[in-house]
Amino acid sequence: MKNRIFYFDLLNIIACYGVIWLHCSGDAFTFRLDKYWLMSLTIQVIAHWAVPVFFMLTGANLMNYREKYSTEIYFKRRLLRIFIPFLAWSTIYLIWKYKLGWVEFSNGKELLSLYLNNGIEGIFWFFYPLLAIYLSMPILAVFSDDKYKKTLYYLTALGILAYSFMPLLSGLFGVSYTGELNPPVIGGYMIYVLLGWIFKHENFSKGICCLIYGAGVVGAICMFAGTIVLSLKSGVLNDVFWGYMTFPTLFMACAVFLLVKKCRWKIFENKKVQSVAQKLSAASFGIYLIHIMIINLLLMNGYVNGDSRWWMMFGPAGVYIISVTIVILCKKIPGIRYLFP
Repeated sequence: MKNRIFYFDLLNIIACYGVIWLHCSGDAFTFRLDKYWLMSLTIQVIAHWAVPVFFMLTGANLMNYREKYSTEIYFKRRLLRIFIPFLAWSTIYLIWKYKLGWVEFSNGKELLSLYLNNGIEGIFWFFYPLLAIYLSMPILAVFSDDKYKKTLYYLTALGILAYSFMPLLSGLFGVSYTGELNPPVIGGYMIYVLLGWIFKHENFSKGICCLIYGAGVVGAICMFAGTIVLSLKSGVLNDVFWGYMTFPTLFMACAVFLLVKKCRWKIFENKKVQSVAQKLSAASFGIYLIHIMIINLLLMNGYVNGDSRWWMMFGPAGVYIISVTIVILCKKIPGIRYLFP
């Protein structure tokens, strides 16, 4: 408990819940200007920062791994914690979906392609960039040294400009540009990894904090209002603001990360609360792995109406409770617990 950073646990928990909330409000993906679509869109906006925050936590936790253990141990831990459970659960989902007729393959090449191209379970897309980030971490770890602080800030600013602003502005104004201009050194979701490290260590002034919070609110408004305006104009859903790399999402993720870091509620000093938060946080990865199966089983068997507002609002709580109960129980079973690291 002594070496844990409590707000990391909080971010882990609320980001995990946010992901479930997103997956319980799929109406937003089919444009129709009614109360159900607007409610689903609102949820998508409120929780859209969840996945980027996971990437930020990765950077905040791992960029200084060399201070704790060797690179060899680092890779062994990542292998056991992420790669093996990812392969195991991909196989479990493959068998389940194959029996349901949701996934098909006729030979070994097609089967291998399913694993290599996220063809088994859609929400597992997250693990592919995560694995790439883990492989890059021995290089990124260099920037945890204070003497490279200016370079770290330069890379982050360059990435935000190239991957958060340029593509969105290009999409909005119809001005194309070659992707060759994008700096490969900061590609993918690497921006969030660096931002996580920066936000962990920087003590921003009150003015800067207010600016970041304001940017988060502006990002949410841009995503909500922009989606409505552009979708009305085209007659179909326009999700140009929805990319996890676009500045509205980036602003929201940074604002949430900072807000939770700065939270100083008395209840968070309670040892029992910290202990519960630690257990829930430790279950987050397992929850991510199984929650979509639970959602599908509830919908398939008619236990819930996926189009109802009640489901969108309160369904995530039920799915979270079921998922966390399963994960915590399975963690106590020898053999099976390795599926829930």
